[in-house]
Amino acid sequence: MIYMLKVYKLILRCFGKEYDYSHSKLLSRYYGRIFGRKLKKIDGLDFIIAPAGSSQIAFLKTTIPIIYLSDTTYDQLKSYYPNLNKKTIINDEDASLIERKAIEKATVVSFPSKWAMDFCRNYYRLDFDKLVEIPWGANLFDDIHFANKNIIQKNSYTCLFLGVDWERKGGKTALKAIEYVRQLYGIDVRLKICGCTPNQKILPTWVELIDKVDKNNVDEYQKFIDVLSNADILLLPTIAECYGMVFCEAAAFGLPVVATDTGGVSSIVINERTGILIKDPLDYKHFGNAIHKIISSVETYQNYSQNARIRYNNILHSGQLG
Repeated sequence: MIYMLKVYKLILRCFGKEYDYSHSKLLSRYYGRIFGRKLKKIDGLDFIIAPAGSSQIAFLKTTIPIIYLSDTTYDQLKSYYPNLNKKTIINDEDASLIERKAIEKATVVSFPSKWAMDFCRNYYRLDFDKLVEIPWGANLFDDIHFANKNIIQKNSYTCLFLGVDWERKGGKTALKAIEYVRQLYGIDVRLKICGCTPNQKILPTWVELIDKVDKNNVDEYQKFIDVLSNADILLLPTIAECYGMVFCEAAAFGLPVVATDTGGVSSIVINERTGILIKDPLDYKHFGNAIHKIISSVETYQNYSQNARIRYNNILHSGQLG
C-alpha cells in the first residue's frame, strides 16, 4: 500500500509536483485496519496517545480512549498557508474528512496554542470539555542552567535567526531590520543565522552562518546550546508559524524575542513581557525599532530575559507535562 503511494509520489515529482499521501483516505483506512489488529493483541491499555496522528486514528475501530495531539488541523492550515496546495498535491476532501473523523474519534483533543484551540472549537463545533490547551515544552535534553543575562558595557549585540526555512521564517526582513538598526542608531548589531542558507550570494560582514545542527549528536547539541547561550535576542519575523518550539528554547536561555504575532506564537511569547510581537512580518523598521528598544535599556532587557526564563520554568519546560 505505502509502496504504491510512494511510487505515485515519485512519478509526480518528475513533473515538478509533490504529493502528500499522508492525508490519503486510502492510507488512513489501511492504518485503521493494521492498528486495529495490533490493538486486539494488546491487553491492559488505558488510552492511546496520537501525536499528529489524524490519519492513524480516523478509521481506527477501538473502544480505548484516544488523546489526539496536534499544533493545528488541516482545515486551519490550508487557509493559513495559501501556497500549500499550489506546491503539494493533497486531496482536499480526503484530508478534511480524515481530520474531522480523527477529532470526532478522539476522547480528548489537545493543542498547544489558543489560536488552534479557537479555530477547532468554532470550526468543528466542539464542546469545551473535549478540548484542552497544553503548551509544548522546549526540545532540550538537559535542564538548562540560567544565569542572569547582562548587556551592560557590550560593544556589540547578537540577534539569532534560528530556522530551516529562510523564506517562511522571514529571513529577508531579519536582514533589513538589522541593517536598519545599524544605520539609524549606529549600534553594532550582528545577525547569526543557524539552520538555513539565505538565498542571496553576497551577505554583509555582520552576518554569520551556522549549519543546521543535529541535536541528537552530542557535539552538535552542545554547539546548539552555545549558539543560544551567546545570543542576545531571538529574531524571527516569521510569515507563518503554527507554534514554534524555538521560542520555548529561547525562553530556557532567557532570550528576549522579537517575532511576528501570527499563528500560535503569542501563546509562547508574551508581548511586552518576554519579547515584542509585531503584526506585519514585512515591516522591518518596526522589527528594527523593537530590537533597539530591548538592547538600549538594561532594565527592559533584564525584565524580558527574567520573565522569559520564569515562563519557561512554569509553562514551557517539557517536564511540566509530567
